[in-house]
Amino acid sequence: MAKVKTPRSMEPDAKLRGYEQGGYLLNASGISLFQYLFSGFLLVYYTNVLYFDAALAASIMAISKILDAVSDLFMGWILDRTKSKYGKARPWMIRMMPITVVCVFLSFWQPAGLEGTLQIIYMFVTYNLAITFCYTALLVAHNSLLGLMTLNQKSRSVAGGMHMVGANVVASLLVNSLFLKISGAIGGGDPYTQAGFAGTVAIYLVLYVIFTGASFLIVRERVGKTPAPAAAEKPVEAEKIPTMKVIKSLVTNKYWLMCVGIGILVYILMAAASSAPIYYCQYVLGNLDLQSTVSSLYTLSMLPTLFITIAFVGKLGKRNTLLLGMVISVVGWILPVVSNATIIMIVGAVLRGVGFGIAGVPVGSIVQDALTYGLWRDGFNAVGMGNAANSFSQKVGNALGTMIVGFLLSAGGFDATLAAQPASALTSIVIQFTWLPAICCLGILILAIFYDLDKKYAGIEADIKAGKVGENK
Repeated sequence: MAKVKTPRSMEPDAKLRGYEQGGYLLNASGISLFQYLFSGFLLVYYTNVLYFDAALAASIMAISKILDAVSDLFMGWILDRTKSKYGKARPWMIRMMPITVVCVFLSFWQPAGLEGTLQIIYMFVTYNLAITFCYTALLVAHNSLLGLMTLNQKSRSVAGGMHMVGANVVASLLVNSLFLKISGAIGGGDPYTQAGFAGTVAIYLVLYVIFTGASFLIVRERVGKTPAPAAAEKPVEAEKIPTMKVIKSLVTNKYWLMCVGIGILVYILMAAASSAPIYYCQYVLGNLDLQSTVSSLYTLSMLPTLFITIAFVGKLGKRNTLLLGMVISVVGWILPVVSNATIIMIVGAVLRGVGFGIAGVPVGSIVQDALTYGLWRDGFNAVGMGNAANSFSQKVGNALGTMIVGFLLSAGGFDATLAAQPASALTSIVIQFTWLPAICCLGILILAIFYDLDKKYAGIEADIKAGKVGENK
């Protein structure tokens, strides 16, 4: 007798099935390809392919963040008002796909003969089209999707872990470990050619379309579509909340503010972790091939750690899990200061991967828990604006990380045309590869000490299911 397939639950607090968790992982993998392309290789493209000044390139990114601040909040405002049979976040996964492909490709392909002011304008426009416009829409939608899929904290923790697997393992392996190898193969043995970079980016764009398209077909939104069981007269999702009221709710939500701070530091660290190993292995160690090994070990050690952490995070708690991961990560980042021996580089990479694998599970979902706290306290769900500001913190972190790397290189006198860099440049490379990420880890650790929402969440979820929202000042 054939087994009857149980339909998926569409209740707001439904436990997500494995295939839907996998769908969220796919979307995280697809859009995170851009995170690594822009944080890890755009500056390298500017300095080593176009021979553009590192400080000026970093300045273009810094100025662009002003526009980015507006775009994130605007996209959050749009998402909160989006009405579609697919939900609020899902439709943007498909709507943004064609223009994203074009804009990202143009960022890594410049017409021959562009010089001076025209080149600066081209870089500024293409960077902002790709990041300020396209990546903003994709990231706000993806981050919001986690809060819209379910209220169930355990399922959110697993989905947050799936996000980290997709963002920090799948996408990292595909980009950080393979980009220069693919570019070198396309460029006839030289990884730093226009044809190599453009061809490699085109391959990643095909992967993005496959991953995100599959994710759109798999995932579903539940929160806000159906009232909580005991609260039909008081839906948990309010419509058309005044923008200033939403902003006030966010800036008075201490847990959301902590999450924003943690997000900025995490993505500064990740930006440094993406681009700094290229400079460190090539110019400090004199072995560019080691970059692929270090990046692969960092990522591969993260993968089993993420899955193990998903299993015990419920018992240990998100706060304590985050603290444990950051302590291990600090040790991994500082080890290369002790020695440049290959075994030390290997151990350091593994410790960094293990530490970030542990911390990555709670980092992937604490923002949604903070926004659920806001729903419980204030009576409305600021999922769009809340995740918009969170995505802004991620991009600010990425941009700051890339900018810091660029300014350190420039201050140290780095010159990509030189086979041997001056001592000052080598010192700046060491700082960005070791001390910068270690300081970020310590900052995250300090913020995590004050995050005590774990102790309150079960009661908050029960109140929301009972319709007791907006009564908890």
